[in-house]
Amino acid sequence: MDIGNLLNLNAIPIAHERNAYSINQKELNAIKKIKYRTPEERPEGFFLSETVALLENKTLASLKKFIVEKAEEYVRDVLEIKDKIYLIQSWSTINNTNSFHPVHSHPNAFISIVYYVQGKSGALQFHLHTTSIKECFNFDYTIAKFNIYNSQLWTLLTKPGDIVLFPGHINHSALPNKSPESRIIVGANFFIKGKMGSKKEVSNLTL
Repeated sequence: MDIGNLLNLNAIPIAHERNAYSINQKELNAIKKIKYRTPEERPEGFFLSETVALLENKTLASLKKFIVEKAEEYVRDVLEIKDKIYLIQSWSTINNTNSFHPVHSHPNAFISIVYYVQGKSGALQFHLHTTSIKECFNFDYTIAKFNIYNSQLWTLLTKPGDIVLFPGHINHSALPNKSPESRIIVGANFFIKGKMGSKKEVSNLTL
């Protein structure tokens, strides 16, 4: 992973690698052909895959391998912890013109990943409850230039082929797609597996 593209937003490690994986036409067709839930019940207007095991599709085996390797690399080289992880969910969404993703997080996910399959519009945004400046004392200040210390909202510009990795509990959203071309992403969640903690600290747990 290109550690140079690591954003430490209030000590939250957000990894963004550009042009990380080039999807082929067969893979793209497989993603487009699966069944999607219609957006009628959601004012945001995006299509969500019915499956939450998208990457088990044999046609997407190469993409799955890539995403799993990147998640493991993030744990090893960015978080630098020894715990093992495993893929728990994978899905895709399609955003047609003017549709967007509201602010949300991923419950029961240790690490979340977004891979950008297609799209020319709709940046990824991260929302913080507070800034590092406000952690000790909640006061208002006047920003001269937005940076990772004074901002509660951070916008990440993405392109097809990009992958973004971040802790699953972080609130995030996607801006409206202003392009006539649909924006398609593949999402994945990972969780820790195996033994955690210790008897000494009364924190031992096996998953």
